[in-house]
Amino acid sequence: MNKKTIQEILNGISIETEEALLEISDEISIKESIGEIKNKATLEAFTIFIGVQTIGCWKSGGWATGIFGNYPEIVPYIPSAMKSLQLENVAQLVEKAIHLFPEKTDFTENDQDYCDVINFLEGHDRFIKNKQKFEQYSSEEKSQIRENYHNAIEKLEKEVDPIWGYDAPNQEGWGNIIHFLKSNLNAKIWKE
Repeated sequence: MNKKTIQEILNGISIETEEALLEISDEISIKESIGEIKNKATLEAFTIFIGVQTIGCWKSGGWATGIFGNYPEIVPYIPSAMKSLQLENVAQLVEKAIHLFPEKTDFTENDQDYCDVINFLEGHDRFIKNKQKFEQYSSEEKSQIRENYHNAIEKLEKEVDPIWGYDAPNQEGWGNIIHFLKSNLNAKIWKE
């Protein structure tokens, strides 16, 4: 891994663009787990990476499908990144949503076990392979958990749509990350 700064990686790419963010994110995307990337990247680079992944996934499928459904590996890191990007409300709403997941949910593996959790939360019981895992909940508890989850997703959507949507001001939602990027141009991508 090289020891270039963010500015050196951009090498003339306009900082005011989505292209600059994708360039940094692509530089960080290595064929390792998100946890390994976190261990190797600087805090600044990792914040940009998680911010780009979060907004990009949201733009392609929303919170329920794009993020919680398809890319759970980033979920535990979203609150911290959003706080660094001055998006405190988003951070708090994500933290609340995370706490609605059944205890011991493992966000690090997008496997059958995690798919069962998502199917449970979405009310798709017919797709759950390990139904025993959720037998601890009564019908009323299941309904309440699902309602709380759907309400949390709806609150997240309402919070970010005006700031991240394609017609949003502030560079179609990328503005917070661009501002953070500008403030950290001399930061290195990798710790070592």
